[in-house]
Amino acid sequence: MDRRITLQRATLAANAYGERAETWGTLATVWAEIQYKEGSGREAVQSDQLYSRQPVHFIIRYSSDVASIRPSDRVAYNSDNYQIEAIQEIGRREGLRIVTTLRGE
Repeated sequence: MDRRITLQRATLAANAYGERAETWGTLATVWAEIQYKEGSGREAVQSDQLYSRQPVHFIIRYSSDVASIRPSDRVAYNSDNYQIEAIQEIGRREGLRIVTTLRGE
């Protein structure tokens, strides 16, 4: 576990115009192991734009800071944001596998 990732959660806050806008706040910053799933990335054309999708798994240690993570949250790593698809417990509160997708346009 040699990579630093940030788990983020969306909240609604008022913007400069008083409208409610989604903002992302830090839930936890933790060390992780990253597993890129080789051969499983895809590219497609959607609405005349090239669209890519790359599955990535983040393995982290279990702690009270990450116990509340859910699929509506996201992972920020290396200036990219990864959409969480699933969260799998490893062992008995030993770790979590966060199954994500990096989407590019």
